[in-house]
Amino acid sequence: MSGLPRQLTLELTAKCNFRCPYCYCVWHEDPALAKPALDFAGWCRVLDRCAADGVDDLLFTGGEVLLLKDLLKLLAYAQKVLPGARLALFTNGSRMTEPLLRRFRKQGVYLTTSLQGLRTYQEMTGTRRSFKRQLALIARAAELKWPFAVSITITKANRDEAADLYAAAALSGASSILVAAMMAEGRGRDHLDLMLTRREWERVKREIRALPSTGVPYSFADELICTCRPQPKSLLRRFADPNRTPCPAGRAFGVISPNGTFRACLHTLAARPLEV
Repeated sequence: MSGLPRQLTLELTAKCNFRCPYCYCVWHEDPALAKPALDFAGWCRVLDRCAADGVDDLLFTGGEVLLLKDLLKLLAYAQKVLPGARLALFTNGSRMTEPLLRRFRKQGVYLTTSLQGLRTYQEMTGTRRSFKRQLALIARAAELKWPFAVSITITKANRDEAADLYAAAALSGASSILVAAMMAEGRGRDHLDLMLTRREWERVKREIRALPSTGVPYSFADELICTCRPQPKSLLRRFADPNRTPCPAGRAFGVISPNGTFRACLHTLAARPLEV
């Protein structure tokens, strides 16, 4: 393949300690994308390729990235071979500790977490955990003056608390907030009953826009279904956005799967080998 896009997401592991019913990770549909999983040496070779191609924006994610035992070594290697790159990490927060938070701040690794629900947190994570730890984590990061962005996925289950989710994240000190509608990908493919209609999603956006300003920047992800992959006509009729502009997948950004293959988009199953 030709040179890598300058912005890449590295899916370091398919392992996760949450079972979110809306999870869009596509290896739930095609487990081969996660097998065999790259080891530390394999990911170092990927980072070497990133350095050779001038990649300057890397997001480390999973699965749950903090389950990867070599994560800190890998971040150190990334900083060695890509000294000018922006490094970020997406975590569900369950394994985050204050020492880790301080370490990421010291290393200059930006952080993002997800806030899946308040009353519906357990249902939306498939766990017995509480949202309170998430909010405390966001607040502590704000106290340490290190940006901690928040991603919120809206489903039919947590739709009635969408405005409360936004407010909770903002008032806890989130540096920015991304509000997205659940997509028909990954595990979500088996839970289409949780997906919002376009009308419901527009109503959620109006509710959040109507809230008093908190000074926290926020944005919306409008895509309900990815057209970077072939989709059944039934899903396109229900969820496709007729006003959607062509996706810059594979040019502006790309993804490295847990098995080391390249995908043009987070939501596509099409993968090709990466020469490292």
